[in-house]
Amino acid sequence: MTTGFISSLNLWNAPRTGLPRLQTELASATKEIGTGRFADIGATLGGGVAGAFGLRGQSAVLASLTQSNTAASLRLQATQGALQEIQSAAEATLNELIALPAEQRGSVATESARGRLAALAGALNTNAGGQFVFGGTNSATPPLTPYEGSPTSAAKTAVDDAFTRFFGFAPGSPASSGITPSEIKGFIDGMLTGRFTEVNWNRTWSAASSRTIDSRISLSETVTTSVSANAEPFRTLGMAYVIASSLGVSGLSQEAQAVATGKVMDLLGQATRSLTTMRADLGRAQSQITEANARMAKQTALLTGQIRDLESVDPAEAKSRVDAITTQMQMSYGLTAQLRSLSLINFIS
Repeated sequence: MTTGFISSLNLWNAPRTGLPRLQTELASATKEIGTGRFADIGATLGGGVAGAFGLRGQSAVLASLTQSNTAASLRLQATQGALQEIQSAAEATLNELIALPAEQRGSVATESARGRLAALAGALNTNAGGQFVFGGTNSATPPLTPYEGSPTSAAKTAVDDAFTRFFGFAPGSPASSGITPSEIKGFIDGMLTGRFTEVNWNRTWSAASSRTIDSRISLSETVTTSVSANAEPFRTLGMAYVIASSLGVSGLSQEAQAVATGKVMDLLGQATRSLTTMRADLGRAQSQITEANARMAKQTALLTGQIRDLESVDPAEAKSRVDAITTQMQMSYGLTAQLRSLSLINFIS
């Protein structure tokens, strides 16, 4: 037969042995009340945690696409505003020329075209969110160099050199009055048109990339969300304004003026039609982004519901656990205090 013994130290420590566990459980339950989620998703869901992580990954992708769509929408909005400005100026110039008698068109075209050529460069250098919207993939650099300015732009130098080589004198020279209609037509359709090909435009006028930006707007859709300053309508407008403002049209004979201003009106008409098509294409992209955002919002709401079903806790149940654990801890502290007060000395008189 053996006998045991009772240790006061063991009695004092016994109620405290469960405190670390209770404190851990209290912290977890308190966290669950605050977040509405299980404190330890992996431990609670076990093998189901992979499904929860997968749902969260899908939700993160949708959130990223929605955010990038916001930037694309801002770029498209700025582009549409600039295109409207460019098209309105072209239409105004065309209407001015149409309304005038043929003999007055040369001087009026020269006066208005110079300012509108500068406005074209300003519009094509539109900046939104730190990016030049007409720069194509080279959106960090202003696309267009102003035609008029100091030092002389490469574009103006190229046009003046072409004119001088073709006629033997500079634009605006008194000798321009002797240019025949066939000569001015030959120059415009030949050497001058060559200065406005995409290659030469990129070499002397533009720092933009001809490659536009394609944006992924949903899990399955990609659309073009930018326009390059190298596009044909801008080169056509540039040529129209240069003919009107830089070739000394008002100094030509009436017959040669008629040829030049007629070409200007043709080019303005072509450009406005192309700009209308361009704006319609961008409008479709804007509509696609709006529709994609609406679909992704619904998908996100569905995923959020599925995640909530997997990970969420019952706040009332978590509160009950907190209360129960708190009561247990208080009882443990009280019992420990009572045991520590037990001593034979208190009973020896």
